[in-house]
Amino acid sequence: MFTVYFYSLLIVLLFTPFGFILSNKNEKNLDYFSSQLLYGLIILSFAALLLNFFFPLNKTLNTFIIILPIILIFKKRIIYFNRQFLLFTILSGIIITLLILESNVYRPDAGLYHLPYIKILNDEKIIIGLANFHFRYAHISIIQYLSAISNNFIFGNNGIVFAQALIASSVIINFSYKIYEYNKNKEYNFHFFYLISIIIFIFYKMNRYSEYGNDAPSHFLFFFLVSEILKSKKSGIVDLLNNFLIILFIILNKITLLLSILLAAFNLKEINLKKLFFSKKFYFLGIFATLWFIKNIFVSGCILYPVKSLCFEKFIWTDIQKVQAVSSENEAWTKGWPDYIKVQNEKGAKIVDQETYIKNFYWLPYWFKNHLKKILNIIIPYILFLAALIIYLNHIKNSFSNLKIKKKYYSLIIVMFLSSLFWLIKVPVFRYGYSYLIIFISLTFAFICVQFEFKKNIQKFFNILLIFCFSVFVFKNILRISKSENDYNNYPWPKYFAMNKDNIDNGVEKLKLNEKILYKPNKNGYCMFSQSPCGSYGIEEGLNLIKKNNYFIFYKN
Repeated sequence: MFTVYFYSLLIVLLFTPFGFILSNKNEKNLDYFSSQLLYGLIILSFAALLLNFFFPLNKTLNTFIIILPIILIFKKRIIYFNRQFLLFTILSGIIITLLILESNVYRPDAGLYHLPYIKILNDEKIIIGLANFHFRYAHISIIQYLSAISNNFIFGNNGIVFAQALIASSVIINFSYKIYEYNKNKEYNFHFFYLISIIIFIFYKMNRYSEYGNDAPSHFLFFFLVSEILKSKKSGIVDLLNNFLIILFIILNKITLLLSILLAAFNLKEINLKKLFFSKKFYFLGIFATLWFIKNIFVSGCILYPVKSLCFEKFIWTDIQKVQAVSSENEAWTKGWPDYIKVQNEKGAKIVDQETYIKNFYWLPYWFKNHLKKILNIIIPYILFLAALIIYLNHIKNSFSNLKIKKKYYSLIIVMFLSSLFWLIKVPVFRYGYSYLIIFISLTFAFICVQFEFKKNIQKFFNILLIFCFSVFVFKNILRISKSENDYNNYPWPKYFAMNKDNIDNGVEKLKLNEKILYKPNKNGYCMFSQSPCGSYGIEEGLNLIKKNNYFIFYKN
């Protein structure tokens, strides 16, 4: 346990200063350090993306990158040599340790393509047409690059497990600190109640590392983005571009949260567009996005996979038929396709094709029977808790506030309501878009609560509520840790070598394609973090591989 905590402290210490490039202020509080760490993670992800066009993200290169902040720490020691940064590091270490200690990785996706892709990044520079070896490699998220660059001589292979936990701990500390400061100053404003609602949800539902995958980090950052918009009284170019950067990172991590881009319009009218377009950060944003889309084209032949209209059929590695099939399959599965198949088989009835199934709400009855129940089982207890909180606050209020609600709040509520509808119609799986719904609920909760005026001292109540929420988070993870086995391979780190309880790699089968060694899993169908390049289906019929200008290209006949 101490080893995990020590490395958790160290990675926070080394990663946070990267964010100074984007938030170069001389502040010294938990709000600043937590947001700086988030921006640091973005910078590292960008560096990993850029470098992989030319080099494998091996341990030597990654170690060189990771020690660079040591120079900045000493140069800016007035910022980093203080109690607040020490406190931030200690708290982050505790949260990260609680999350990753003796955890599983997100199953089965981590074993199918998250971990194998990280291993490919560590072993190979960009492979053109990699989606033809395994189509899920076209679905990859930017967080895999952050994980890959965290594998170095300091943390070893275990560095790959930190990315999701770093984002979670940063947002938790950021929100908790803001709630504490608002409460201490008796500022019960719209932002305060939004944060209260979100932190309740985080500690209620987002407390397990094994459930994070590529989804939860995006939702954490979406919560953070809305918080930053609510916090700003008058945005400058720096704040606006930072929000743009968070939006970009959210989308590159989870394309189903594409509608977060609508939030870019908030406070835009307050900005001098000429200064915006000539800002260095604006160019960084543009280069980051461009590199990602170029990477997508190299891997799959598409700007966004699997959107047929955004694919280039002229490239030899573009498999347009696979794009169409994956597009229909993805949407059908989110709308309860397996449940439909099961019902039709039980009835002995005809099964329509996936394109027919996803049209004209044909899917709705089957989705209701399973997916909707799962969503309601999560959302209803959360809404009931917030409703009880509203009833209590209404009971202890002195009067109703005459505070004028800002138009920005109305607009945010409307945008998040429409975004929630879009998610429920297009990809209605909870993990794909729940932040739309949770933000809408939280904004509505804040809208109601901000109309209460309190003259009594209610600081103690909110402090107890915050302590209670954090205690739930700690208790759940301690209970999980106490119940887990202590004799598995690579204990006490998360199990990323295998799906079995022993975490012992089942091994891979060696294949050969035009002098290039490839791999597929031996037994369970999961490549995990083993040899690379590894694909769950091995070498499919018609797959070819050529080497041109020192780059490998997969393509189909």
